[in-house]
Amino acid sequence: MKVKHLVFAVMMLFLSTGCYGEMTGTVVDTETGKPIEGAVILAQWTKTKGFGLTHHVVHKIVEVETDNNGKFTISGTYDPFVDSPEVVIYKAGYVAWRNDFIFPDWERRTDFKYRRGITIRLERFKESYSKEQHDYFIGSGIIGASFERTPKFSAISIMTSKEAQQEIEEKKGKEE
Repeated sequence: MKVKHLVFAVMMLFLSTGCYGEMTGTVVDTETGKPIEGAVILAQWTKTKGFGLTHHVVHKIVEVETDNNGKFTISGTYDPFVDSPEVVIYKAGYVAWRNDFIFPDWERRTDFKYRRGITIRLERFKESYSKEQHDYFIGSGIIGASFERTPKFSAISIMTSKEAQQEIEEKKGKEE
């Protein structure tokens, strides 16, 4: 009887790892605490493939937008072989939020847990921040974005790339 329980416990542990249910939450302004409407949330799950030299393939990618109360819901995935999700949240005028790193210093984020009822705080973008570095921060690690799958995130990528390019050209103009 004990063996059955042990086998059952091991199977449940194996099946629950890599499984991500629904994530719900609210996106708010750090300074005011007010909800942010229209923030784009992108969640991407990948699977690691290969032995030795490995690569990642997209398992699932979800794009949603916050409602007028800053609320969102992301459907998850139930696959024990999937990697932890990459989550990026962005609204123009704010610093992008990622579940793995913090802008601008690329510090590892340790305060995130994929769950229901999470509150994400977005900081307003400061003039002292680099738009070029912010553009890289937004798209880094996202391999499955495309206009077909993620039209809002793709539009954001184009917009932030143009802003970054403009910043680069302004710097070149000042140097000359």
